[in-house]
Amino acid sequence: MSGGYEMYAGRSDEEALALLAATAYGHLTALAPGAASLGPSFVHYAPRPAEREIWVHLANTNPLLAALEAEPRAILTVSGPAAYIPSHWSSSPYGVPTSYYSWALFEVEAALLRAPEEILAVLKAMLERFQPEGDHPAVDPADPLWQKMVGAITGLRLSIRGVRSRFKYGQNRSAAVREGVVHNLQKRGGPQDGPVARYVLELMEAGKDGTGENAAGKNAAGKNAADGETMDAARDGKGAGR
Repeated sequence: MSGGYEMYAGRSDEEALALLAATAYGHLTALAPGAASLGPSFVHYAPRPAEREIWVHLANTNPLLAALEAEPRAILTVSGPAAYIPSHWSSSPYGVPTSYYSWALFEVEAALLRAPEEILAVLKAMLERFQPEGDHPAVDPADPLWQKMVGAITGLRLSIRGVRSRFKYGQNRSAAVREGVVHNLQKRGGPQDGPVARYVLELMEAGKDGTGENAAGKNAAGKNAADGETMDAARDGKGAGR
């Protein structure tokens, strides 16, 4: 069993961007001097992977906007599926209780969007992502309803300048132990257990392993049984950080 957190590092920017796309919410933190006292702003967002951008909007009263005007550099973090792994799942008779989890951190440069057409474009992107069923008036700059909304918020175009990520899903354990963890996750059936099991299996199949083993191709049936509907669960509010 190998130590060190390097085995959990994301394999590519694309892996982090995929987590961004599968997640609905994140925390935006300004890097301006003194901005740490503001804490992060909880945001929903529309990713624009082709442009390496993330679109967000904030209320005009949010103090984060002044911090971003002073210093446009910021950090957006998102979290993937997480689950508690009991001590008796990973070792016999007992091991260290742990958690499986993932996160991605995006170093971004924020452009504040205050032109009505820019804000409407952000709102339209949000509606397309989070409210695909419609049931809202057409986005029309001449509509007083949308004019009122535009006057109350500021859009943010976050350009991605750097990416870091971590996917800790038992890579330091043998294939046999991880197969047992997957079985137990599927049996327990918690809100995020299915998506966590899916990540464990995907990393096994990719040979992402700290034990010297290559578990590629194992347990395909278990992978199909794992619940991968992270975006639907996040949009419906089932499970934090997804």
